[in-house]
Amino acid sequence: MYIKRLLINDFRNLEYVELTPCSGFNFICGPNGSGKTSIIEAIHYLSLARSFRTSSYQYLIRQGQPQFTLFAQVQADNAELDTTIGLLRPRNGEPVIKINSDPITRMVDLIDHIYVQIIHPQGVELITKSAEVRRAFIDWGVYYTDPEFKQLWLQYRKTLKQRNTLLRRDAPKRRLTAPCSDFAPQLVAGMPGLQGEGSLTLNASLAHNFGFDELGVWDEALARLSEQITQKRQAYLEQLQVILQEIVGQFLPDFRLKFELNQGWEKGQDLRVLLAQNLEKDRGLGYTLYGCHRADLKIKNNNISAGATLSRGQLKMLVYAMRLAQGMLLRQLTNRTCIYLIDDLNSELDDRAQRILLDTLVSCQHQVFISNIQQELLFPSDTSQCKVFNLESGKVVP
Repeated sequence: MYIKRLLINDFRNLEYVELTPCSGFNFICGPNGSGKTSIIEAIHYLSLARSFRTSSYQYLIRQGQPQFTLFAQVQADNAELDTTIGLLRPRNGEPVIKINSDPITRMVDLIDHIYVQIIHPQGVELITKSAEVRRAFIDWGVYYTDPEFKQLWLQYRKTLKQRNTLLRRDAPKRRLTAPCSDFAPQLVAGMPGLQGEGSLTLNASLAHNFGFDELGVWDEALARLSEQITQKRQAYLEQLQVILQEIVGQFLPDFRLKFELNQGWEKGQDLRVLLAQNLEKDRGLGYTLYGCHRADLKIKNNNISAGATLSRGQLKMLVYAMRLAQGMLLRQLTNRTCIYLIDDLNSELDDRAQRILLDTLVSCQHQVFISNIQQELLFPSDTSQCKVFNLESGKVVP
């Protein structure tokens, strides 16, 4: 897949930008403050309805303007017709999203049309920060390679919300300080309208009147869905590691890294039993402590956390390897490509690492957008599919 046309209006410092990217490498060059990263961010927002730089969309609207609009014409893999995607985000009111001119009401459906991988200077947080970003890393891959995952994921969200509601209803009044009711939040963070998704429903008051064990019903559903989702995550990770170890060997040849899935509860233990045993603890907390929403990807170097043993530059190369491996596996399993967004190519990445990164992307035939402050670019070898866009003060110049 690749973006054939991109329109950006009143986004960050970009008043109006129109690009006709090529299907290969698109370099966005210019001085600091010219809007390079804003273009990368706009593409990311159009694919996931969220920014990788801020949690507040208000900061994305150009100063003094009531809204921003984004539009893309996308050529999907093996599709006869292009897909058009438009997004309008006002300061006040709900966003308006249209796919082929038809409005969509479920924000989660937006992510089915543009698959992006983002590589940026803060990307090391994939290794150093909380479990939710690593969980989302795995879920990105499972979501786009397993057609059953989306419905399981939506059902799990609904089930988890229902169980947490019952826990809070039956618990003494208290102030909740650390709710953990979200599942893979980074995948669709900031997307409203998901709370009612899923096919599993139960009228709690009706169940109570007829003497059903309400929590028992939700415990069974939560455990069953957790097991199914975990199986899919584990199967995906096993396939990913074959490619990942090879790429890690190129970027970090002196390290032997191990990737393991922590499923969110103790391995070998029945989740149904664990939920029952920890019921009072969950009631005290006001949320469910165990389940696949607590999963994590453990990355270790000689049995020690990679985040504690690798330098920042090495962590950055590890993240690049992980992102590249996902794109390669997507191509291998589905014959589809994703779009790579790389912000600040030269940041803490030497020429050798840049060459490995670019040549790997060339071999995978992905569309790539790269922001770079310098005009002197390290172009990928063996490709004529390159285009350069120069920015000054938020505008594309010849």
